[in-house]
Amino acid sequence: MQLRPTQSTIYDLVRRGLSSNTSKLVRAQEQTSSGRRILRPSDDAAGTSVAMSLRRQIGNLDSFVSATSNVRPQVDQAAARLEEASGLMTEARELIIQGMNGSLGADDREQIAAQIELVYGRLLDVANSQSGDRYLFSGTATNTRPFEVQNVGGEQRVVYQGNKDAQRVLIGRETSLLVSASGEELFASYDYTETRYGSLSGIAGGTGGDSGYGYESLHIRQDGTSGALQAGVAFSALGTDTVVGDRALVVDAATRSVQLGGGAAFPIPNPTTSNVRVVDENGAAVHFDFSAWDGSSFTTTVTGAASLSLDGANYTAVTLAETNLQLVASDSGNVIHVDTTGLVRAAREQVTFGGTPNVFDTLQGIVDDLRAGDSTGRPEMVSRIGGRLREFDRSQSDLLLGLGKLGATSKRIQTSEERLQNLSVELRGLVSNVEDADFSETALDLTRAEQTLQLAQATGARIIQQSFLNFLR
Repeated sequence: MQLRPTQSTIYDLVRRGLSSNTSKLVRAQEQTSSGRRILRPSDDAAGTSVAMSLRRQIGNLDSFVSATSNVRPQVDQAAARLEEASGLMTEARELIIQGMNGSLGADDREQIAAQIELVYGRLLDVANSQSGDRYLFSGTATNTRPFEVQNVGGEQRVVYQGNKDAQRVLIGRETSLLVSASGEELFASYDYTETRYGSLSGIAGGTGGDSGYGYESLHIRQDGTSGALQAGVAFSALGTDTVVGDRALVVDAATRSVQLGGGAAFPIPNPTTSNVRVVDENGAAVHFDFSAWDGSSFTTTVTGAASLSLDGANYTAVTLAETNLQLVASDSGNVIHVDTTGLVRAAREQVTFGGTPNVFDTLQGIVDDLRAGDSTGRPEMVSRIGGRLREFDRSQSDLLLGLGKLGATSKRIQTSEERLQNLSVELRGLVSNVEDADFSETALDLTRAEQTLQLAQATGARIIQQSFLNFLR
């Protein structure tokens, strides 16, 4: 039996054909106008998933690029400031070498000291540099001024206020890059090596372990001179004695001279006076009153007592037999152990905790040494400045090392930024490959969809009969 499709079936088939071809035409028109193949997830579920993953990666890369772009000016500025600091330290070193010339007069030394002070101030300004309202060399404590001038134990010291932590920036999912150096690392690094003493008093390091940083002044105080003087000679109260320990005293009437220890023989004034200063081979002095001398010779021993202090306030009497006497500075907490067996005179010795002084305290100490050259003696002044120069050279090396690190960091940031940008471009290209339409193919699809729809419309018009006579057949 022959089946005859009903009119409703024909209408439904034509309607569905027209709807399907119209949808294809509309989709082709959308792709052509937008240039994209995937306009909604239903267009290509797998392609949409790939595109979303790629876009997440692009977002991560863009955040890394933004971070490196933001931090790069800060790194470049820090490197520029350290270059300036390096030039200042080179200038300071030349002045220090000039100041070590023992033939310079007081005026010349004062002039050099004043120039070093200017460099000191400019270097401190560099160390406290800011980028915007953030300090460059405070570690991660960018709101804290790195270096402050403070009075410690009656002496001017520069104290680091920041922290040791370095700032980092992410340049990858699990890769970070150091983008700063702390002021402590650059200007005040701590790498203790040994405790060194000046050469005035004969004091030496003990057998115990020291702990401290920077510079200290070891105060060696003469507490009085005693001895069995003869022939009317007495100790004078008009001068300050510096002798420590026992010394032979020889008064020779034949040569009319007085000699202390192995020092030179000093002529006894004529007429005699109440204040004759006699110095031994170590530079230790005793003042005698010869106003009542009867003109006879004698030999005796004089003894100077002493006490020591590391802070200028708390003194410890010494017996000149201690090989490991501990002294503590109450203001800084520094601890030293000294050997007093070689102590020969009172003085204010420079104590250096090697590898720990910051560059600012070193420069300030050199200024003080230059201005005190006549009182300490030129050989001692040169010796002290030479010791500080070693610390200064160490600080200069630390600065150059930090400058090199920042320079390398700047270069790596630039390279990383370029690499991340290139990778972002590649990923955007992959997204384009997945989402974007092929214009030639889209144009062909559009033409095909138009023709197919027109054909479907023409066919439907012929299939669907509109005349009443067709129903009577």
